Amino acid sequence: MSGQVLRVIINDRILRGPRTGIGHYIAELTARVPLADPAIRLFGPFARLARNRERLTTLNHSRAPRQGARQDIAPWLRFVIETGYQAAFRSVGRALRCRIYHEPAHVPGPWGGITLTTIHDLSVLRFPQWHPADRVRWQERGLKRAVAQSAHFIAVSASTKDEMTTLLGVRPERVTVIHLGAREIFHPRPRAAVEAWLAARNLSAKYLLYVGAIEPRKNLPGLVEAYAGLATKLRAQFPLLIAGGQAWGAVDIAGIAHSHGVAEQVRLLGYQGDESLAMLYGGARALVWPTFYEGFGLPPLEAMASGTPVIASATSSVPEVVGEAGLLVEPNDPAAIRAAMESVIEDDALAERLAHLGTRRAAEFSWNRCAAEHAALYRRLVE
Repeated sequence: MSGQVLRVIINDRILRGPRTGIGHYIAELTARVPLADPAIRLFGPFARLARNRERLTTLNHSRAPRQGARQDIAPWLRFVIETGYQAAFRSVGRALRCRIYHEPAHVPGPWGGITLTTIHDLSVLRFPQWHPADRVRWQERGLKRAVAQSAHFIAVSASTKDEMTTLLGVRPERVTVIHLGAREIFHPRPRAAVEAWLAARNLSAKYLLYVGAIEPRKNLPGLVEAYAGLATKLRAQFPLLIAGGQAWGAVDIAGIAHSHGVAEQVRLLGYQGDESLAMLYGGARALVWPTFYEGFGLPPLEAMASGTPVIASATSSVPEVVGEAGLLVEPNDPAAIRAAMESVIEDDALAERLAHLGTRRAAEFSWNRCAAEHAALYRRLVE
């Protein structure tokens, strides 16, 4: 069937909100799969409803997540919303004569043809305490349906694939690992331009950086505890900037910083759009990312692509992404996290070496390659 038009519908509803990891995944696929295989028509109903791609981009880069918003909803309301959306989605898919339904976010809706489902992580099964109870119940039911319905799965890491075989009982041959990529906006930038950007926002020219949502699995209390263990002189020179919005179950990071006596050195920046993130990565002495668990982990990859040294967890999928290009630490060991921060701050040669290794490592992860592997998999499923 190579060369013949293949119509695929992808559930792009997540693009209604501010871009996070899955949103970037969907946006990159819809933009790049047709370039990888011009005979594939990849349709996203939400994107088609937007007046144009520029309007969609503006929508998602100008809105920040509501701080402290409650993310669990009444089961009956979720059922009504999901049922209505899935009915409309199937109608669009039939009208467009799509052969494949690609669900990019774990839980597929009913579909009469070929279903392909992407699994990013299985934290709802491994660590249900990190999620609202309604989300856990909904995904537990949805993942069972996904196993029964999906002709094939995509896992964003080998770590996630391993968990799918053990926790969901999915046979390994039903899962293809396709890594995500680093977007082109993340690249090394001239130091003078970065420092001018920081100065205009009253930010220090030297700092440590965390990027990501503020939620239980990200281990922000452990990060602040480790940071508080640094010598007073080092903290004065390198404040800790936290770039991310409050998510469900977020703790009071400002209060924790105050209790450790580092409130003046820990600065909460909130949700940041791509341009701001690119500059923040570019100016950081290091990204410090001691998360407990990840299905992939885009921030370390984005930091490496930006030429920024990375300190990250030696858990789940993170070593698969970082490899030997960063310092990997045990997230439950604040002393180890602190020691890694001290090393990168005090050793210029180490920081330079990690920056060099990181840019080389990041080049191995490409959205173009990711899209091409998706296109090839779409073809295999119909053949």
